[in-house]
Amino acid sequence: MVYGYCRVSTKHQNLKRQIDALLNYGVERENIFVDKITGKTLERDGLKSLKTVLTSGDTLVIKEIDRLGRNRKQTTMLIKELIENNVEIIALDMPYLKDFIIEEIKRNKGFMEIMATTLLAMVLEISEQERNKIIVRTKEGRDKALEFGVKFGRKEKISKKKFLYHYKEMIQYDGKPIDLQKKLGICKQTYYNYKRKYIKGESAYDKSKQ
Repeated sequence: MVYGYCRVSTKHQNLKRQIDALLNYGVERENIFVDKITGKTLERDGLKSLKTVLTSGDTLVIKEIDRLGRNRKQTTMLIKELIENNVEIIALDMPYLKDFIIEEIKRNKGFMEIMATTLLAMVLEISEQERNKIIVRTKEGRDKALEFGVKFGRKEKISKKKFLYHYKEMIQYDGKPIDLQKKLGICKQTYYNYKRKYIKGESAYDKSKQ
């Protein structure tokens, strides 16, 4: 059986690029396992589910080798585990991984295995360096954009001016926060987030009226 695995580091990143690559290779969609959380540990739901179905003779397809783990040690540990369980590993962006590294690790013992393992470590080091470069470039680009006034993050649902206008109106007419929430179409948590952000201090008024 052929399975696929995809991972992104945050819930806001998109898995589509990886999934499309696996589908184009021929992996069935129902056989693709995904994780959309940080890879600090191998204890990930998608990976754990994948490992429960993988059996000897199966093939695991990934787009990039570093999708298996967050660092060299973690990735190497998982690759060796898969090899020991006789699972074939195919990295689409690194076709030579299977033929020139993994096959040598499986076929040879002693000196050649050490050489192949060392080469694997070098490959993972390059992947890790490339990932770090992307992180640095992204941060530099973000910092530069901030210098030019570009704003990141979720767009405010209500402007400061609008919130303060209706908040003062509520205070003036002895209204209740819940009424203001309904008027502005915001939840209780959002209301208090705005209040903490725009109103200095927090009076006991709101809590008594809520």
